[in-house]
Order: sequence, then C-alpha cells, then structure tokens
Amino acid sequence: MPDRPGLEGLEDKWDAVWEERETYRFDRTKERVDVFSIDTPPPTVSGSLHVGHVFSYTHTDTVARYQRMAGREVFYPMGW
Repeated sequence: MPDRPGLEGLEDKWDAVWEERETYRFDRTKERVDVFSIDTPPPTVSGSLHVGHVFSYTHTDTVARYQRMAGREVFYPMGW
C-alpha cells in the first residue's frame, strides 16, 4: 500500500464517466408525475459559515442520489 494515494486525474476520470452516462442530465420532456423535484432555498446569511450549512445540504443530496439510482428523473437546482 503506498504512503500517499495517487489522486491525480481522479476528478477528471469520474467527471468523464458521469458525463458519458448522463448521470446529472435532466430530461425536461418527462411528465411531472415521473419527476422527483427538490426545491432548496438560498442559504441564509444569519452568521458565519459553519458545519451546519453543509449538514443541511447533505440530506437533500442523499435523497437526490437515491432517487437517481432508483431510476427517477431528478430536478435538483441549488438555491443560489
């Protein structure tokens, strides 16, 4: 096992796979009943950035990923 893993090109590799499989492509021709939609509001500016901000987006991201893996068309725009 190497002391340091080789991370060079890892992001580009997976970007290419997801692009090829159209993992994040949204088909606007689908009927509304076939679309799973998540509406996220803009982040609030009530204070300094903290781990709670990431925590709140983790829930919706997990649900969106699950629905994609289940074969649903997912509409998941970010609120900003």
